[in-house]
Amino acid sequence: MSGTWTINAGGRVYGPFSPDRMRSFVAEGRLASTSLVARENSSEWHEAGNEPEFADLFPTVESGRQDAAGERSGTELPPKDPALQQGQRSHFAIVVDLKSHTVAKLENAIAALGPAYRLLPNVWIVTTEQTVSAVRNRLVQELGKSDSLFVVDASRGKAAWFNFGPEADVRIRRVWQKAS
Repeated sequence: MSGTWTINAGGRVYGPFSPDRMRSFVAEGRLASTSLVARENSSEWHEAGNEPEFADLFPTVESGRQDAAGERSGTELPPKDPALQQGQRSHFAIVVDLKSHTVAKLENAIAALGPAYRLLPNVWIVTTEQTVSAVRNRLVQELGKSDSLFVVDASRGKAAWFNFGPEADVRIRRVWQKAS
């Protein structure tokens, strides 16, 4: 397959995917500008936002400063959501199957999003101005390779998830699309 791409998510390699499929991943919030991608049969990983083929799909990055090592740091702006008015908060349910790490870092990340409450051992509710994709992308940073995450934006009827595998991914999409 010519022009196909692979994705490195948490040390696992997925693909190959066509450029159109990669674009759909961006639209669904499953591929962030910082996600590692490579052309099929290449071992050189690059952030998706730095690949010319996909760079136009991502929000701009605020000007960053250079740290002591000369690395540029910046904050990715959240994607523009037409339903999200400035300052409008949404209610989220976060479900985590945490197998590889302690919960402390994850709880801190959830608390940093806004008012939060641990409803059950692996379920939180939180109110934040973030989008469902931004919440997922932030929390994935605190997860290991064997952990999974499901985030529901209860205010807007949207969902984002991580690490359920291709079969569950297809089934989740079918159920979620039927409900909307």
